[in-house]
Amino acid sequence: APFLAIGGNNMFSMLYDANFTYDSSMPIYENKPPSFPYTLDHRIFHECMIPPCPNKAFPGVWEIPLVMWNDHKDGRCSMADACSNPPDAVGVYLMIMKNFQRHFQTNRAPFGLFYHPAWFTTPHHKEGFELFLDTVTEMEDVWLVTSWQAVQWMRDPTPLDKIRQFKPFQCDYKSRPPRCDNPKVCNLWHKSGVRYMRTCQQCPSIYPWTGRTGVANSLVDNL
Repeated sequence: APFLAIGGNNMFSMLYDANFTYDSSMPIYENKPPSFPYTLDHRIFHECMIPPCPNKAFPGVWEIPLVMWNDHKDGRCSMADACSNPPDAVGVYLMIMKNFQRHFQTNRAPFGLFYHPAWFTTPHHKEGFELFLDTVTEMEDVWLVTSWQAVQWMRDPTPLDKIRQFKPFQCDYKSRPPRCDNPKVCNLWHKSGVRYMRTCQQCPSIYPWTGRTGVANSLVDNL
């Protein structure tokens, strides 16, 4: 959700009706031990930090929570770029590692790396982050995965001795369309003027906006 301002039951009803796999908008203050991703088959088990949170069940919808980090001043932050970051690359690296180790040395809950792109434009931020990546990629029992891949593992927990046969981690997507280097530019009227949008898909018939995306949905539109 934008600015983590979730929309309560209305938002999660939309996610459920549109067959979304997961949401990742709810911070969790408690991080000892850190929370695993969970389904909304039941009501949420943690404090609602940014209301309104859903108070009903939405079976099958997953939540990948933003488990709060401790920054170098021991403050809490739900997204890493909201932390009070150290002034040098080594400090950034040590802060990320400290939070990673809380997951790795306790219950091994997935460690989320939630950033806005602008954070990486500060050179020592990027350098410290790359040091972290260099460290964890050398660890034989750590995997860098997408949120979707993490959910697939939660659905089918697979031990390390079989993980290389775990299909969602194989990145073998022969049916995936090739990379799109030349997106279409769509000119669409919206409200009082023309709007321009780039997409690698077919241009929609209307400008996507709340209540009408311009793309038919098999569940919402009963197709």
